[in-house]
Amino acid sequence: MRRWLVLFVVIVLALTPSLVLAQTNPTIENLTVQLWPEFDRPEMLVMYTFSLSEGSTLPTDLKIRVPANADLTAVAKDGADVPINVPYDAPIKEGDWIVVTLTITDLETYRVEYYAPIEKNGETREFDFVWQSDYAVRNLNVEFQQPSSATALQIVPSLPTISALANGNSYYRGEFAGVSANEIFSFSMSYNKEDEALMPVQISEMEDNLFSDSLPMVLVGVGVVMIVGGILYFVLSGRYSGKPIPRKRHSPSASGGSQEVTYCHECGKRARSGDKFCRSCGAKLRL
Repeated sequence: MRRWLVLFVVIVLALTPSLVLAQTNPTIENLTVQLWPEFDRPEMLVMYTFSLSEGSTLPTDLKIRVPANADLTAVAKDGADVPINVPYDAPIKEGDWIVVTLTITDLETYRVEYYAPIEKNGETREFDFVWQSDYAVRNLNVEFQQPSSATALQIVPSLPTISALANGNSYYRGEFAGVSANEIFSFSMSYNKEDEALMPVQISEMEDNLFSDSLPMVLVGVGVVMIVGGILYFVLSGRYSGKPIPRKRHSPSASGGSQEVTYCHECGKRARSGDKFCRSCGAKLRL
């Protein structure tokens, strides 16, 4: 009996790590992979958008692998208006990968973005994408944006849904079956492109109309400001550029008080204190 008990304990201890791993490893409910080649840099912009399944134990640490030669640019989650940056541990290099660990606190949509090099051979561009994760993915969507000047596009496996964008680019989409934990999902693409042009920044039609409608008002406002500024300049410059106003001087008396000054009404000579007649012309002073 004791032997059977020891055997039972050994079996339980052997299964415990697997049970804990199954309980702690979350499942990614939805994963969308977007690939935009030569968008704002001559590389491939790769964007992961994902959310965990309901019932996931939260908070939980999630590890995302990106290629070792990638330039990680964003780790965030979708906010009300703009993405919110999410803290993450310093990336750790593991073979051909860089592992990024972030803490998932809710079932909101999270994002990881990076740039990866595109292999160029003359006019031909080639790129291979690989997804490998410790977590199972139930729903996987892949989207590829083809540059407007690209030709001879080949994607394996194919992305069947094609949409034309207003900027001249084409958008390819595909839905794939779930991917198991540690399963490798990959596909390759190639296209020809004669130029090195990146995708130009587009102003939306609404923004363009708004700018056109408000341009006259902006010009009128600038004109009013210039006129008012010119008036103020001339007024202020006239006030301070003239001759200074003479200041009335007072000669202190010997006693420190004020003393009245008398001038001759005939010759204008200044009289001294106590004089009754002008010392110059002899006229009697009007005291």
